[in-house]
Amino acid sequence: MPWELATGDAHLMTQYERFVDRVTSLSAHAAMLCVVLMVCHILTEIVLRNAFSKSTFVLEEFVGYATAAAAFFGLGAALRDGELIRVGLILEFLGPKMRRLIEGTCAFLGLSTVGFLVWFLTRTVLRSWERGTTSTSLLETPLWIPQLLVVLGLISFGLQMSVHLLQAITGRLPETADLTAQLRQQDT
Repeated sequence: MPWELATGDAHLMTQYERFVDRVTSLSAHAAMLCVVLMVCHILTEIVLRNAFSKSTFVLEEFVGYATAAAAFFGLGAALRDGELIRVGLILEFLGPKMRRLIEGTCAFLGLSTVGFLVWFLTRTVLRSWERGTTSTSLLETPLWIPQLLVVLGLISFGLQMSVHLLQAITGRLPETADLTAQLRQQDT
């Protein structure tokens, strides 16, 4: 039996879910911006090389940073929208209690892993900041900047995973069959 939420607790959880949804949407928009910036940089590099025999000399470096940032910024939205790879086929055959247990356990383990990664990478960002570590490229990019983008993406993902955990605990998970039906509709 799912934990029953008092009216005030349900309202608080709804507010938390809305807050996390806003953070996740902002993070998804940041991922899209990273992709747009990558495309613009690549097109600029093509024009510079072909028309003027010039180069920015940092294309590979910046595209690498933007790829990492886009991937991590997009994780929360992928979880929210049911786009992460999941074993839905197995979940469909489980009863509601077992499904909640497995979903909750996976969300807890995932959230714990994300929490550890945020802690570890935040230490790395601070160390890069304190030491003034820069890339070896011509531009000498301060490495704390791309590292911080990864941490921010992981925080967004962790917040979304906490919502998933709370939904598992309270029995408010979307039905796997509903997710499967939504995916089938998207494919047609």
